Amino acid sequence: MSILVRIPTPLRRLTGGQGEVAAEGATVGELLERLEQRFPGIKERLYDETGQLRRFVNIYINDEDIRFAQGTGTALKTGDEVSIVPAIAGGDGSTLTNGRPWGTQGGPGRGGIGGRVIAPHGPPHKMEPPWQA
Repeated sequence: MSILVRIPTPLRRLTGGQGEVAAEGATVGELLERLEQRFPGIKERLYDETGQLRRFVNIYINDEDIRFAQGTGTALKTGDEVSIVPAIAGGDGSTLTNGRPWGTQGGPGRGGIGGRVIAPHGPPHKMEPPWQA
């Protein structure tokens, strides 16, 4: 079973610059283990010291957040597309500056420019050092 995995820019050094790779796995966890076998070092950037996905790592299957499914135990099938997406943030993580929802901090037509990008599942997270490859 072949699954398309989208790799974020900070991890592409580990994948030889590839932004998309094909991988296999019955679950998200198995898929990530197989990615680690092919691209050593990727797992330590995705998981914390307790073996849990880092809080700023978001994984989507066909645009659905695995946190609202079975997490890394979520089943995969041929043709699924998995995206690894780091939560990107800046600022100090305090309240929104204009009360607008995620992705609209910069004003109309500006997306997240001009403040910070707020992840839809909670407050902004600062990047942790292990993320950088």
